[in-house]
Amino acid sequence: MVDASHLGYPIGKRHLTIVATEVLSTTVGTGMSYLLDTTAYEINNGNFRFIPELIHGWEIPFAMDHHIPEGEEWLLFSPHNADTQIFQTGLPGLPDNSFGGAWDGRIYLSSYHAGLWVIDIETLMFEGLQSVNKTDAHASSTVGYHLPHGADGSPLDSSFYDFGWTPFLWAAEYHDGYTYLSCITSGLYIVQLDIDAPYGV
Repeated sequence: MVDASHLGYPIGKRHLTIVATEVLSTTVGTGMSYLLDTTAYEINNGNFRFIPELIHGWEIPFAMDHHIPEGEEWLLFSPHNADTQIFQTGLPGLPDNSFGGAWDGRIYLSSYHAGLWVIDIETLMFEGLQSVNKTDAHASSTVGYHLPHGADGSPLDSSFYDFGWTPFLWAAEYHDGYTYLSCITSGLYIVQLDIDAPYGV
């Protein structure tokens, strides 16, 4: 839970949730992810229910110029699993990439054949209060991406499942300054974002 009052949200802790749709095929786009505010809830007849509010969506920048075909290429650029990390700011020797609050946050999203995408949570929250082009918001909130590849950028061979496309990232997990990428066609990759390096052990 984070206090986003420095971005223009009401004072108090917000409970955030990231959800992404696994997409088999599209005619436009590559599949959306959504940052939700799941702070509010109700209890009705003993049933607990969140009352989610959309903060902002995210899609691979310029996704509207692409699509996910059917057949062998199904799921091609679809998002899959994600991890999040909230970093406390203001600590000695550690960077402060925040918008001025006491925290900085990132989403580490695996997107099958599109690789790892790192998304800034504060930027998405800030853009959620603005009236700007959504594609611009997708680009401005993107911190970086990584597509696993062989030497000199050569395509990877598949040692396991053969979907016709390698890599095929199943999951991205952040831990102690590193991001672990699980590829179901070629194995495990460990990568590090430059601004995450100071948090390594």
